[in-house]
Amino acid sequence: MSTTVPPVTESAAKSRTGRLKALSPARMLHWYAEISARKAGFRTETLQLPDGQLQYRVGGQGPLLLLVHGFGGDGLVTWGGPMRFLAARHTVVVPDLLWFGQSWSEGPASLGAQADAIGRLLDVLPGSVAVAGLSYGGFVALELAHRHPDRLRHVVILSSPGTVYQPEDLEGLLARAGTGSAEDLFIPRSADDMVRLMRVAAPMFKYTPAWLLEDMRHYYYNAREHKLRELMGELVGAQLEHRLRLDKATLPSTTLVWGTEDRIFPLEIGERLAHRLGVPLIRVDGAGHNLPFDAPGKTAFAIEQALREANQVPGPSK
Repeated sequence: MSTTVPPVTESAAKSRTGRLKALSPARMLHWYAEISARKAGFRTETLQLPDGQLQYRVGGQGPLLLLVHGFGGDGLVTWGGPMRFLAARHTVVVPDLLWFGQSWSEGPASLGAQADAIGRLLDVLPGSVAVAGLSYGGFVALELAHRHPDRLRHVVILSSPGTVYQPEDLEGLLARAGTGSAEDLFIPRSADDMVRLMRVAAPMFKYTPAWLLEDMRHYYYNAREHKLRELMGELVGAQLEHRLRLDKATLPSTTLVWGTEDRIFPLEIGERLAHRLGVPLIRVDGAGHNLPFDAPGKTAFAIEQALREANQVPGPSK
């Protein structure tokens, strides 16, 4: 006796796709991070921009501290660990950069657009702020310092090469990763691309199953791939222009924080930048490029140390 399998209708296919999206591990992890942040006292706010919006989270009490994420994920996923530690003595503000998380703009994707959006956020925050920027967020922090030096008390640059990054440094990174361009490395289009990125950016994930890496890629990159490629292309293409402009900037007091095992921007680049700027460099032993994820407690402590040594906050009470 044969059984006829009914065809899958379009509505049934859409329903199945919706259920699969709801079961996305990356989506569920983000929900968990949201719940954890709310329990820690963080709330989510949205700032309307002329051509888009900027979402950010704020919590804690004390001097303002702005945490800027890098090229991947969003503010909550990047800073979820350290921000809860830091909220004990700071009012912590964690934005999603444009085209990450729930932030977006209809304008051109550029470093300047990011700094303009964060500058508008500064306009609604009372007084001056300290800012800590990770990787791409370090470039944003430097651009912000260039445009709004009077609003920043201190800048902490984590794992970000700033004005000393040279074409040969990028060539070395692409050779280590086994890819041909920064866009192909940082905006993956497949699970194989994700493996390549994890191998240099987050080695603890390099053995993650392909289906899970694909889920992460789809959740964080798929819908905004075009804008992210535009953003990375602008950063690399205008590298000399950015370097010349920021070299002339008068920076607030600044501290560098670097993982000793960083394979994206090796420690030697951090030492080079510290020498160029004449600023302190705090090394985080055993940590790779993604400091807030690799070592959340050590990263929070390093930021606290940087601000304490710059006389921004009192030390922990005994």
